[in-house]
Amino acid sequence: MALIRPEKRADFDAIHRLLRITFGREGEARLVDRLRASGKMTAALVAQDNEYLLGHVVFSRIVIDAPAGAVGALALASLAVLPAFQRLGIGSALVSAGLEECRAQHHPRVLVLGDAGFFVRFGFVPAAGFRVNGPIRALDSFAAIELDPGAFAGASGTARYGPEFEDLE
Repeated sequence: MALIRPEKRADFDAIHRLLRITFGREGEARLVDRLRASGKMTAALVAQDNEYLLGHVVFSRIVIDAPAGAVGALALASLAVLPAFQRLGIGSALVSAGLEECRAQHHPRVLVLGDAGFFVRFGFVPAAGFRVNGPIRALDSFAAIELDPGAFAGASGTARYGPEFEDLE
C-alpha cells in the first residue's frame, strides 16, 4: 500500500506531471499550482510508493455566499491517481487522510464536485440537502460533508470558488 504524506516542495514537478497524465490536460495541474501560489491550500497530500508518486489530493479555502454573509468552506479539488493505479484504494486513502487532516485543522465543512457514487462512502451527501448550490448546474455531482455536526446551519447559499478555478477545461 502507498504511503500517504503531505506534499513537499520537491514533489511539485512530479505532482504537475501526475495531474497532467491523470486528467490528460493541463487544467488541473495549473489549478494546483495556482492554489499553492495563492496560499488557499489547507491540505495537500500525496500517495507515494517507493520514490514514485501515485496520487494527490488538495483541499483549499472557498466561500459560500449565504444571506447573512460569506461563510468559509473547503473545496476538495483536485483528486488524482495515476490511471494504472486506480481502483486499488489509493484515492480512498487520500480522501480519508485528507478529511482527517481537515478535521485536525478544525475546518467544519467540505464541498466537492465529482462522482457522487465515490464520495458517498466518506459521508458526502448532495449539497442541495444543505441548500448549498454549486457554481455550475451539477446537482447530482455537487456534494458536501459536515466535519462538525450542524456545520451547514446558516451556511446555505452559493459556493464561490476563487479565480484559481476559472479556466478549468
